[in-house]
Amino acid sequence: MEVPLASVAAPLAEATPATRLGWRARLRPWLRSANWPATSESVPVPRSVHVLLWLWLVGIDALKLGNTISLLPHFPASAHEWQPLLPLLGRLLLEDMCGALLFYLTWRWLIPQTLGRARVVHYVLLAALLVLPYSALIGWVTTQTSRKGVQISAYRVTRPAAGQKKPVTTIVSGNKQPPAVPEFWMRIISAGIIGVFIVGSSSALRITGDYIRGQRNRREMERQQLLTELAMLKTQINPHFLFNTLNNIYSLTSRKSDKAPEAVLRLAEIMRYLLYESSTDTVPLSRELAHLRSFLDLQRLRLSASAQEAIQLEVSGTSPECAHPIAPLLLLPLVENAFKHGDLTARPVAVHISLVLAPDGLLRFSVLNHVAPADAERELPRQPGGVGLVNLRRRLELLYPGRYALDVQTPPGQHLVTLVLLG
Repeated sequence: MEVPLASVAAPLAEATPATRLGWRARLRPWLRSANWPATSESVPVPRSVHVLLWLWLVGIDALKLGNTISLLPHFPASAHEWQPLLPLLGRLLLEDMCGALLFYLTWRWLIPQTLGRARVVHYVLLAALLVLPYSALIGWVTTQTSRKGVQISAYRVTRPAAGQKKPVTTIVSGNKQPPAVPEFWMRIISAGIIGVFIVGSSSALRITGDYIRGQRNRREMERQQLLTELAMLKTQINPHFLFNTLNNIYSLTSRKSDKAPEAVLRLAEIMRYLLYESSTDTVPLSRELAHLRSFLDLQRLRLSASAQEAIQLEVSGTSPECAHPIAPLLLLPLVENAFKHGDLTARPVAVHISLVLAPDGLLRFSVLNHVAPADAERELPRQPGGVGLVNLRRRLELLYPGRYALDVQTPPGQHLVTLVLLG
């Protein structure tokens, strides 16, 4: 069967632009990573860049002027002796003005209008349009100043003779004929190389500055987003904990238990910690443990005496004043989950909590609870669930990236969660 030519040409026509513009597509993400749309049009030239530019221009002028003066028999000491150098000084001043103009045009106009919009070809063309007039002007001025008279190196300025008011200028060697055409083009090429260097230096400094500024802004935005997310997660923890605790107090008051006032007092201590001490990035481990013990005491108030003994807490490697830093409210969700889903009627141990702090700062926190027979018959999820534990996993990713391990195991009739934090 004959295939129509148009059906074959159409896919080729569609693929050609993608192939031709592939290198541009690969270059655009790198250019846009400098965050130009937000910074290019309004960023002033830093003071340090001004200083570097003019130090470089003045340094080049000093080298050129020093090289010329070294050809003279002595350093010019009067206005008459400086007169042969005036064309050179004027040319150096013009080179400085043109070089600075080229530098600032590249910084304030060329980069934002081309590379700032990922237009590489436009950048090359416009840079050439800027460099060509610069090189032509500097080359022409250099040639004209050379044609005004003999080169400076051909002059020898002597001191005034006896009875004379002006110094005697003797022509040692020189040729007043205009320079050859190849020399004229060499001057233009030399000026063009300097112009390319100025444009390249301005572009490199601007691109580097914008890239660093964009990365700094991006990190600041990520930091603000992180703080906002952490604050949101923390505000979710407090209502979640308060909801569970109020349910416990309600169960005490419904039975008209004498433990209800003590439960309210414990709740007040816990809320004081939540409101005034957990707002910082980290708290001492001793304060987090005190908060955990208050929570356990609050849970024991609604249990029988035998059930209270079945709740065990073992701590090793710490002291009552342990200052090891830890993120606040990091351990509570694991304990809450054990009381919410565990079988508190199990004996001799219903909930076993262990915290070990190694000398190198490694912290291991584990919670083991028994599972009710009805729950043990169905397969438990490998990942912890619930609002509190979901928030805990997210907080660990934000606060301890690459420095934590959260392991969930479900042996028969039990549920074990182990959290390891690297110091």
